[in-house]
Amino acid sequence: MTGHWYALVTRSRHERAVERALARLEGVETYVPLRRVWSSRVDRRVQIYTPALPGYVFLRAVLWPDIRASIKRTPGVVAFVGCESQPARIPPEQIESLRIMLACSTDVEVLTKYEPGQPVQITRGPLAGARGVLIRTNPSRHRLVVRIEQIGLALSADVHEADVEPLDNASSSRLQSDRTLCYSRVR
Repeated sequence: MTGHWYALVTRSRHERAVERALARLEGVETYVPLRRVWSSRVDRRVQIYTPALPGYVFLRAVLWPDIRASIKRTPGVVAFVGCESQPARIPPEQIESLRIMLACSTDVEVLTKYEPGQPVQITRGPLAGARGVLIRTNPSRHRLVVRIEQIGLALSADVHEADVEPLDNASSSRLQSDRTLCYSRVR
């Protein structure tokens, strides 16, 4: 699939409906990060999937005028994330890191505020390949935070100190990009 990744703001609890509608468009790939949580029912507890980043849908596409118009008309879509009329591009490494963390980690926590730290990459274990910012929580464990600056949200998971290595300056500069956040209304 060609094109760039973008984030859309959706109406509350419309993430999956927007994903299904956009998936019907030719040349559009969608992704809604989901996490497993326990939910109590009257007679039992069950695991369900809920959006890890409520109110957001990611899509990869070449934003030709006809594709963009179709996205704008999709029920439940509120806005592209971006400044003025140009949607913000999400680096593919950040989408891949989200997928790795959500596929392998049972203790994923959504953070709306995060501490600055050292950019790192996980080298071993089920989260191998994920990149993010490391926050020390105790002497033997670390908290890895993968943030998507364009939407101002982050995910975190515990990783062992031996499974982490610092990123070089070129890779870390992409993780420490400008934190400016604004929305481009699509209607």
